Amino acid sequence: MKIKDEIKNFVIVLVATIAFISTYYIMMPVIPKHMLQLGFDNLTIGAVMGLFSISSMISRPIGGVWINTHGSKKVMLISIILFFFTPLLIKMPYTLLGLALTLLIYGFTVGAFTVASANFTAEIASSENLTRFMGFNSISFIIAKGLSPAVGIKLMDKYGFSVAVYGTVVVAVMAMALVFFLSDIQIDKKKDDDSNFLRVLLNRSVYLPTVVLFCGMVTFGAISAMLPLFADAKGITGTEYFFLINTAVVVATRLIIGRWSNRYLEQLVAVALAVLTISFISMSLVDSFHKLVIAATIYGVGFALLFPLMTSLLVLNIYGVSRSMALGVFTAAFDLGVAAGVMLGGFSKYIDFKWLYLSLAILPFTGFCLYQYVYRPFIRENQKKHEK
Repeated sequence: MKIKDEIKNFVIVLVATIAFISTYYIMMPVIPKHMLQLGFDNLTIGAVMGLFSISSMISRPIGGVWINTHGSKKVMLISIILFFFTPLLIKMPYTLLGLALTLLIYGFTVGAFTVASANFTAEIASSENLTRFMGFNSISFIIAKGLSPAVGIKLMDKYGFSVAVYGTVVVAVMAMALVFFLSDIQIDKKKDDDSNFLRVLLNRSVYLPTVVLFCGMVTFGAISAMLPLFADAKGITGTEYFFLINTAVVVATRLIIGRWSNRYLEQLVAVALAVLTISFISMSLVDSFHKLVIAATIYGVGFALLFPLMTSLLVLNIYGVSRSMALGVFTAAFDLGVAAGVMLGGFSKYIDFKWLYLSLAILPFTGFCLYQYVYRPFIRENQKKHEK
């Protein structure tokens, strides 16, 4: 692919990804607030919100299989088309069922789109641009996840729940228009790349980073998704600024460390897991808006480092298995971690957030230990084997 076409496709897929991922993240803080107004308790809200991550987790490996058959662009289009059922479901008379089905479709479409977007980015990138492009692909998700919740909260507070729902339709239409402009990429598959799902799942170069990512992503579910309930319990207002500050820190961190990503890739992942552990501890101490800003900053640094750098590590250290399926399995850990965090956050009905967050800090710390003492030695061993 010519450099001009490479850049054009790269920019389009980034903007399309921001638009489509925003469809859910506009609603992420809105739905818990809506359910709270309807009288549902924290445990029910946590369980319903967790459906998104469970569905997304399941859809990612399925998306990997579909990509092998239909290609990344078609999978992105299919995801967007399925999304358009959600405005109808969310207006069902039986509210809880409608919300549950909506979250399931949100999860399935966002999960499949995520894998297709990442795989498309890897397909169009030249060897010298691969790590940089994958890093910027991660920033597109970070921007959507950081800015969209603030938009959702503002729409909900100013115009009501229905307008927030219609807002997601607008950005979905924008995403579909952009995807149509992407080039159709034909990739010659390597004959020795294994596409058997179980063998991909059980490959150490896939399941080790997947478990590490899961341990880190529990922070996203327990902090970001449960923030409206946390703020309500602590009497904190202005929570939309948490997302804005967090996103600014994430993007700034990613841009600053970009030049060192290749040289210190493994070391920076270890730093990320340590910082995410500290983010849970810092959240346990939050009882005012100013402390929430500090926690948002700490959490933003950890999140900025972990997901893009772990994705780059995976892509650079996959041998003998389908890349799209490996990405499908790996990114499923993001949703599994978020689901676990949301559901564990639901136990705030019984346990004060302070003690809950302190207890949950053990999960990213476990990820740190697994990464340092199991995955990093495996990477070095694998690299030596393939250098021979």
